[in-house]
Amino acid sequence: MRMPSELVAEAKRNLADLVSIPSVSARGQSLDACADKVEELLLEAGFETEQHPGDVGRFVVGETGEGPFTLIIYNHYDVQPEDPLDLWTDPPFVLSERGGRLYGRGAADDKGEFVSRLAGWRSFRAGHAWPLPYRLIWIVEGEEEIGSPSLTRFLQKRFPDTKADLCWWEYGEVDRTGRPIILMGFKGVLAVELECRTARADLHSSLGAIFDNPLWRLASAVSALRDASGRILIEGFYDDVMPPEPYSRDLTAAPPFPLEDLQAETGGRRLLEGVDATTFYEHLNFEPCLNVNGFHGGYGGEGAKTVLPCTGVAKLDFRLAPGQNPVRIAELLRAHLDKLGFGDVELRVLDAEVLGVRSDPAHAAVGIGAALLEKWFGRPAIIQPSSAASGLAHPFVHMFGATLFGAGLTHHGAMLHSPDENIIVEQFENTIGFSAEFFAALADVVGKQSQEPRND
Repeated sequence: MRMPSELVAEAKRNLADLVSIPSVSARGQSLDACADKVEELLLEAGFETEQHPGDVGRFVVGETGEGPFTLIIYNHYDVQPEDPLDLWTDPPFVLSERGGRLYGRGAADDKGEFVSRLAGWRSFRAGHAWPLPYRLIWIVEGEEEIGSPSLTRFLQKRFPDTKADLCWWEYGEVDRTGRPIILMGFKGVLAVELECRTARADLHSSLGAIFDNPLWRLASAVSALRDASGRILIEGFYDDVMPPEPYSRDLTAAPPFPLEDLQAETGGRRLLEGVDATTFYEHLNFEPCLNVNGFHGGYGGEGAKTVLPCTGVAKLDFRLAPGQNPVRIAELLRAHLDKLGFGDVELRVLDAEVLGVRSDPAHAAVGIGAALLEKWFGRPAIIQPSSAASGLAHPFVHMFGATLFGAGLTHHGAMLHSPDENIIVEQFENTIGFSAEFFAALADVVGKQSQEPRND
């Protein structure tokens, strides 16, 4: 199936325009210009629009339609820094096409996702009777790549009493065989830094006979946090974990891809104890985990330097299951370290904003979306109960009461946050077609339901 060439060409021009704006939120760069461009595109597509300030970047809102069903679409226009520049084949802020792919910073994350949906909306709007029988709220923010520090406050202030049925999340995935993946949830995240200091300055290593070493202290503290199976040893850590719903657990019983594929894609070799070809997918979806992101201290240069370091730092992140509160987990971590005699290890919380969420895959709109994705991509859609990664979806789920629906075009070789970020042109076109028919299918279903006689 193919979309009209003029529609695809317009979408490519829109994407090129957005990619050309270096909207790097980490530097606070060009965010206003990109917000203005996003608003312009939404206005041209028939939305009533507004902008609201955020801590760093503006929020752009587009609204249209009314009715008993509310659809929220969430995207973001900010991007990651382009470094390292020398690893890009073409300039990062110029959309380039080669080998059936479109390259550029934000081509996938998240400007390509936004543009593909907007092009689908244009196609739907041109051929559908009006008025729209459901309410559509499109929220596009400029702070996602720095953790969305003001998203929750903005939603609480701008939409205090809003209830929604569905939240079409910022992205969805396409696996390496071309199968679309619908994401129904995300894990929460807690990022912390542990620091240990044992002296005013680095000492001669001979003094290691009497003075303790901060790197040994940190290594001992970190090793006391989990076992070889990855199970976290902090007392009370698992108390609030919400067990998976039966349907969600059923979806993980037969992994949609073999473990060997994941190992081939990532180069990952050593598995945790108890993880094998039959259990890895369940772990990815449901299990919390703890990672050591970095371990720093002492001498790391060329050759030897016999030194006893005065300080060391370890950076950790927890991926948390629904039900676990990052702030509470940080408190439990502090108590665990103190109980084991590591009161001298300082704990700094770097990020405790993101709660885990998981929505019901049995929602009717999910089934509609899965059927349309199969139609446009030619492969049955995978409904994945939860991404192994994290996203600030909890205000949409907990505050609005929306079912999460992550469908899009981010393929597994998209090089997100890396040089040569890209999307596949064919999948870009497929997502435009899917989006157009998804908007139409929701209109048809909601329209028919509103015409059914009520038994009051």
